[in-house]
Amino acid sequence: MIKIVAIAIQVIAVAGGAYVGVVLSSGSSGKAEQAEHDSAAEDSHAPEHAEKPEKEKKKDEHKDKKAKKKGDKHGGGHGAETSGESGFMKFSRQFVVPVVSRNNVTALVIMDLNLELDPSSTESAYAREPKVRDAILKSLLQLSNEGAFGEDILDEENLDQIRERLRASAQTVLGDDVIDVLILNVARQDA
Repeated sequence: MIKIVAIAIQVIAVAGGAYVGVVLSSGSSGKAEQAEHDSAAEDSHAPEHAEKPEKEKKKDEHKDKKAKKKGDKHGGGHGAETSGESGFMKFSRQFVVPVVSRNNVTALVIMDLNLELDPSSTESAYAREPKVRDAILKSLLQLSNEGAFGEDILDEENLDQIRERLRASAQTVLGDDVIDVLILNVARQDA
């Protein structure tokens, strides 16, 4: 009987907490919607020909210049970005590499990679992403078999060797458009 009462109290507490969470979240979003409505109402009553303050004009000009520099020629939602004289290809998923020792998986290495590319080739690189992923994964598996993902995985020399091998693999698909491989994140989970 005591167990039933304890379970009932837990169920009531969880349900009550969920109810309070829903009420609080709907109350705060209602206030935000009201604030947006009030702001929109103020804007609709403002005269259209009113001059913007000089400070706001400069901000708008700066935003326009920034947008022109960034350019929309790489659009399409792939995550293609350009920075100065390089473009970057962000892979849609991380790479997961098993570390095998004596025919047993002893760890998993998860790597988040980007490719630094010639900016003119960023879009065409996304069209060939599956082939690039395949080439890079093949190299990662070879590196794993060679022991590159052991205890010294974060050693600077080791990371440079991994980067160089991955760049060479990406170049087999994309050619000299690949400038470098950026290792954004690496994690090792022992089994």
